[in-house]
Amino acid sequence: MLEQAAHWHVRLASPDCTDQERADFERWWLEAPAHARAFAAAEALSAGLARVAAPGSRLQEMAEEAFAMGQGSTAPATALPGNRRRWFVPAALAASIAMAVVLLRLNPGVERAVVPPVVYTTAGDARRDITLADGSTVHLDVASEIAVRITAHARQIVLVEGRALFDVAHDTSRPFTVTAAGSSTTALGTRFQVQREGHNVVVTLAEGKVAVTGKSDSASWRETLVPGEQISIESEAGAPHKRSVDTQVMTSWTRGRLVFHGTPLSEALAEINRYADRKVRLGDPDLADLTVGGNFIAGDSELIVSAFAAVLPVRVVEGSGGELILFRRYAAEVP
Repeated sequence: MLEQAAHWHVRLASPDCTDQERADFERWWLEAPAHARAFAAAEALSAGLARVAAPGSRLQEMAEEAFAMGQGSTAPATALPGNRRRWFVPAALAASIAMAVVLLRLNPGVERAVVPPVVYTTAGDARRDITLADGSTVHLDVASEIAVRITAHARQIVLVEGRALFDVAHDTSRPFTVTAAGSSTTALGTRFQVQREGHNVVVTLAEGKVAVTGKSDSASWRETLVPGEQISIESEAGAPHKRSVDTQVMTSWTRGRLVFHGTPLSEALAEINRYADRKVRLGDPDLADLTVGGNFIAGDSELIVSAFAAVLPVRVVEGSGGELILFRRYAAEVP
């Protein structure tokens, strides 16, 4: 068990640690309290070794001398290259696993360490579906990032940026909480979406029930959502604004579609540009409040704006950088 803890400690610190490995670590960590105690011991031992093996310490000098002797060199030891020095603590950790046993015996009160978060990201051109250790599913939109920490008592997710739809596995003993820019959304078993752009956060509930909390300039607040409701928080200290929405429209991106129904043109363009290589912008700000509708394939901006131009008083002009610019089309103009 201690060897496993040492292995996980080294792998989690490695730059090539994969998402799958981090998920496997979560499962191992949750299997038994003894696993968590072993990992806590490994972390404590590694931290102690790192302190005593700091550059310039006698232990570091001895390690470098031993390394030189192992290479068959009789010359005075010199500082190891950075990559070799990094090998020292993991190797010492594995070689000194008995010390962890002593540490556990001397500190029987050592309980679960803070489990490292598992970080999931997506590029600007790809979505992904993630199954968490508790059985919940996360639909992660393009250019998004979440950090997940699941313990025996709580399920905590931080939406760092972008958008995610959560299908939460029911577990009354472990609340499922998503934090973003000062807001916190908690559910026990439900389907909801959280979107973050800077300090602006939008929470949409598709199924079940969630509580959203935050702080405004004046006081803390708490709002409960029912299916079909959406709450917008425009800044970390801003007051929330609740409204009714079509959740099929709001979550259509998870199916590779963009569905609009009475959607302001400015909002529709923001969704289009999220997935399109060829961006679209308004050349006339007065067009922002025109409403649009339709069901489109995400990513094909040219086809979508062509459809808009067929039913709206707009014309499409190609910009110098290849972008598509929408201007108002007057009655005298030919479509």
